[in-house]
Amino acid sequence: MDKTEDLELMELQELALNRGRQHKSLAETRMIVKAYLLNHVPIKQLSADFGVSCRTIRRWIRTFADGKVPKKRGEGTPYVKPNPSSMPKKSQKPVESEAEELARLREENKRLAEALKMAEWMNHAKDVMIDEAEKMFNIPIRKKAGAKQ
Repeated sequence: MDKTEDLELMELQELALNRGRQHKSLAETRMIVKAYLLNHVPIKQLSADFGVSCRTIRRWIRTFADGKVPKKRGEGTPYVKPNPSSMPKKSQKPVESEAEELARLREENKRLAEALKMAEWMNHAKDVMIDEAEKMFNIPIRKKAGAKQ
């Protein structure tokens, strides 16, 4: 073993001795994650050695992987109450002329007419498919209007 591995093992042992504490410091958290990621120590073993649940260790690993690690314990993103006066105001759309509005509405009308035509074709195609299925399998697929079933 080289010196860095000896130091890491000593740090791990020291952390294991302090396992009766409820909250782990950031250094301890990093050490546990480092032991898992670099030294491939199983999570169950880390959980038993340090008195931390497997679920917590997995959460720490995800947090470190996402890069959301605070520099000091308790230094997360502070909650800031939104101030309504600092909210950005909606930008005013420029007023379009009558000719521009007419051209925009004609384009929208054309687009909606094409969408309606496509929907009608799809509806017709589905009706044809249902009719063919009823003939082929000799079973009624559509509900009969007014009939109690």
